Amino acid sequence: MGPVLKTTTGVCAHKPPCPSPSAPDHGAARVRTHVPDQGYALLSNGVLRMEDTGEVLPNGDAVEPHRPPQTLTCRPVAR
Repeated sequence: MGPVLKTTTGVCAHKPPCPSPSAPDHGAARVRTHVPDQGYALLSNGVLRMEDTGEVLPNGDAVEPHRPPQTLTCRPVAR
């Protein structure tokens, strides 16, 4: 079994404080630790943000990746 990542939430010392993990804008919290080779960042509110935009909240709930829908650009064909 790998290492367990334990975080403490609610101890953000930033002014203004970072949003709580349950807030709709929880992703706006400051990055505490960035681990690019593993593909994640730990935010100061305890949220674990994955490279694919998915998230794991401090209570263990997963948030699906939230990428914008792809749009196709059509170009006229030159004749």
